[in-house]
Amino acid sequence: MKKTSPLILLFIAFTFVVNADTNKYRLTIRDNPATSIVIGWNQVSGSNAVVYYGTTDFGTNWSSYPNSKTVSRSVNYKSMNNRFARLTGLQPNTNYYFVLRDNQGTSRRFWFRTSSNNPSDRLSFIAGGDSRNNRTPRINANKLVAKLKPNAVLFGGDMTNGDSSSEWNTWFNDWQYTIADDGRMFPIVAARGNHEDSNNSIYNLFDVPSSSVYYAITFGGSLIRTYTLNTEISISGSQTSWLSSDLQSNNNATWKIAQYHKPMRPHVRSKREGNSQYNNWSSLFYDHGVKLVVECDAHTVKTTWPVRPSTGSSSDEGFARDDNNGTIYVGEGCWGAPLRSNNDNKSWTRNSGRFNQFKWIFVDQGKIEVRTIKVDNANQVGEVSNNNRFTIPSNLDIWNPSNGSVVTITGNLSSPTCSITSPVNGQSYTAPQNITIDASAADSDGTIANVEFFVNGNSIGTDATSPYSKNYNIPSDGAYTLTAVATDNDGLTTTTDTVNIAVGVVAQTIEKRISSSLDDVEENETNGVVYTNSSDIELVYDSYNSQGNQVVGLRFKDINIPQGATINKAYIQFTADETSSGSAGLTIKGHDANDAPAFTTSTNNVSERSTTTASVAWNPSAWNTAGAAGSSERTPEIKSIIQEIVNRSGWHSGNNMAIIITGTGKRTAESYDGSSSSAALIHIEYTSSAATNKAVLASLHKETNYTSLKALNKAIILSPNPFKSGFTVDMPNIESIGDIMLYDINGKLVYQKAKVPLVNTLEIEVEDLKTGIYILKIQVGNHSVLKKIVKD
Repeated sequence: MKKTSPLILLFIAFTFVVNADTNKYRLTIRDNPATSIVIGWNQVSGSNAVVYYGTTDFGTNWSSYPNSKTVSRSVNYKSMNNRFARLTGLQPNTNYYFVLRDNQGTSRRFWFRTSSNNPSDRLSFIAGGDSRNNRTPRINANKLVAKLKPNAVLFGGDMTNGDSSSEWNTWFNDWQYTIADDGRMFPIVAARGNHEDSNNSIYNLFDVPSSSVYYAITFGGSLIRTYTLNTEISISGSQTSWLSSDLQSNNNATWKIAQYHKPMRPHVRSKREGNSQYNNWSSLFYDHGVKLVVECDAHTVKTTWPVRPSTGSSSDEGFARDDNNGTIYVGEGCWGAPLRSNNDNKSWTRNSGRFNQFKWIFVDQGKIEVRTIKVDNANQVGEVSNNNRFTIPSNLDIWNPSNGSVVTITGNLSSPTCSITSPVNGQSYTAPQNITIDASAADSDGTIANVEFFVNGNSIGTDATSPYSKNYNIPSDGAYTLTAVATDNDGLTTTTDTVNIAVGVVAQTIEKRISSSLDDVEENETNGVVYTNSSDIELVYDSYNSQGNQVVGLRFKDINIPQGATINKAYIQFTADETSSGSAGLTIKGHDANDAPAFTTSTNNVSERSTTTASVAWNPSAWNTAGAAGSSERTPEIKSIIQEIVNRSGWHSGNNMAIIITGTGKRTAESYDGSSSSAALIHIEYTSSAATNKAVLASLHKETNYTSLKALNKAIILSPNPFKSGFTVDMPNIESIGDIMLYDINGKLVYQKAKVPLVNTLEIEVEDLKTGIYILKIQVGNHSVLKKIVKD
């Protein structure tokens, strides 16, 4: 008999105690998410599992964690040994790190953050459902959970297709993609769908607080109460009685929202109307101020206008639009289930579509914001910061239909307004230095309590006194993002738009993808008709409808490149929609404009635009594979075109840029309407430096003798200041007025009027300028007068 050496036996024994044999991790919620959490897992083998946890990250050193919790509930179900540890007594809005330790070893280190218990804090949710059996979009959606980092995921049922053990095991394997790379986990609030054969599938796998699988969870103290309802059991009777009682008992909640599986009025013709839900719940929702309802099951996409139950002459299928007091219904579930056509719109449908998606929901005391996220490009999407989950990450594909990309629900209180007035977006500094960040804030129905300032998502302090400002010592060269958050006396908050600044010589890369139907268009060669919603983009010949050799327009939004930056590299990446190998000769130019407007359906709207002097010839290689997005589908270097545009005196960081393509031959690329995640993408690498603009600004100050011009400064009045679209220069009894020039804070000339006539009052219209601080230079005889003015 062959013998095994003691050394090998020791090695095997050691191997078995290194890692606990656990998997299929999940977080769920039974009670207050600010002070409790449920940690769930599958115990593959081993025993005596304990969760070790605390607010300090000790990695996998389990013995260093100060707290421990044994298994609270065990249930062997769907071929898994489901274990749940219910943690209580936690601190709100706090990071907790944990490991699982059993008699076989220790798991990797995970962590979560408890929800805030302060209703003034903004919250984030993801809501959707119907992951079913299509794993690719299911995994994509799961990956976006890890990247968007919500307070919770509201999941409306139909996790699997057949509710089998093997399907559930695979589903939980895929759910691990919701865990961020740093081990952060996010709780799921689960509802039952019709593909869950019984309540046990949800109760036993997610340890929800009710075996009947209808329950409510309050987030953010009294900010929002979320109702999870069950359309797969009797709707009338005890479930609706409980709902009515709970709604009445929780009138103190600022917001109430609900989720359940089957919609009241599905937007797919083949689906049965949800009359029981309508008869029992719609009036309760309306009467008790449930402002948002997430529905699933139909495998399509919809958002509605606010509606109320009604059978009046203006109603449609039992609802009428009510913008003041109605409930908005969204969803219909596309987390991976087979998609169905949105062929049953109502008069109160806001927008509908057909694609893989979920809802991204922001909630504060003043409003709820709902965005629909297309999930197919998950691998290309950036990641929000753990400290700021409300900044939209790069390449996130937000659905932008005809009625807008954001559904906003407002309450009775008004949120404050807030904007950063200095620095301005795109401002540059020659070197690290101490700067002052200024913000304006106001509240229409109260007062401003404070303004908090953030650099790169990290707070640098608050200011409770107007004018609001904070000093910041820039530590090193690089790119910085600035935001501010205003809080009013009601606890409502508003976050400013992001201001980007650059310090020193900064090399950066940006990528922007076409983001709406009006941004990739085709113009008919013969009659100039502009086609805005094609399922693909022919570059450039199209036989359909006698389009001929089209003029193609591509518009890329929010190009954050400072004026005068050096463009080092630029190209446009297409994705092949069809194969094509015939000869093609294309010419690429830019729209010679400071801020390219959206294309319209006006005749010749593309070809009549002025173009850059710079142009690039492109003779594309064969496109041999549909779906390919490689070097063959990429334009040649177009940096000369981009350089010409950003060198324009009126170019500002954050402006829009358009490219116009003409020629002969054919290559067929994906369009926004065909596949938004594969639409054309512009890639730009650039270097920016503050030296040039700062030198100009310095020279302005140097040539002005303030002491000798005090009288002139006092006599010349600018009003209004701040201004919206234009302002007036009052110059009474002043002769010898020469040129008038307006510079931005970087010293860049943005307006000039030469040889001003002798007038007492001059109107200056500069509506196109960005918000920020400007300097007006007025030539008076041999002197220059400088006046500061702010655009609101």
